[in-house]
Amino acid sequence: MHLYSKNILIGAILLTSSLGCAAPINNQLSSDASATPTPTGIQTSYNSASNRPATKTATISVEGEKVPVTLKLYDQYSDLFTTYFPDKEFIAEGLSSGEGTGVRFIANFGGSRNDNAYVHIAFLNDVKTLGQLKSFVNGKNGLIAANKWRVVNRNQKVAYSWAKEKIVFSYSKNIVGSLYLGQQNGKVFYAIAQFPVEYGDGFPPRADLILQNLQATGVK
Repeated sequence: MHLYSKNILIGAILLTSSLGCAAPINNQLSSDASATPTPTGIQTSYNSASNRPATKTATISVEGEKVPVTLKLYDQYSDLFTTYFPDKEFIAEGLSSGEGTGVRFIANFGGSRNDNAYVHIAFLNDVKTLGQLKSFVNGKNGLIAANKWRVVNRNQKVAYSWAKEKIVFSYSKNIVGSLYLGQQNGKVFYAIAQFPVEYGDGFPPRADLILQNLQATGVK
């Protein structure tokens, strides 16, 4: 599966092209779901994968119930970024090419893979500044236009320390998500969390774990 395409501006990352027009849904991917990481070791300030433990635990709130989650370190591209993800519930598929480097964490709840529910993180080789990233995302032929997303709202006050803007979008009456513009440690990147509305209880708090643990590594 290709994460990048010059002709369609990475439109291939979405597997929802067969769906119809979108209806706005404002609150399906909120940050209200509680997710409290509980490291298995001593927390430190992480600037490299070597300082991050291989696993740790977290507790999320799903429909008012506390649910423990085991997280695995994702460090396949540790020169660019690391994060944690619930490896029992997501499949990690990374790809690096001449266009850039990224990963998709695809929901695999109960052993049932759903390519419409994923967290996607991408670092583009030719996008070096936040201004260039905004142009790539918002341009006439940019990421939003190419994927035919309907922008529901934008917010520059985002819970994640690396995120400079959150763009909530809908793609169809059943598909919603958020696009984050990121900048950290001299790198710019974007992250997408997309899911079907029926995943609205379980997916957002788990996606939040991936995004809150995302760290771009320092420039070497």
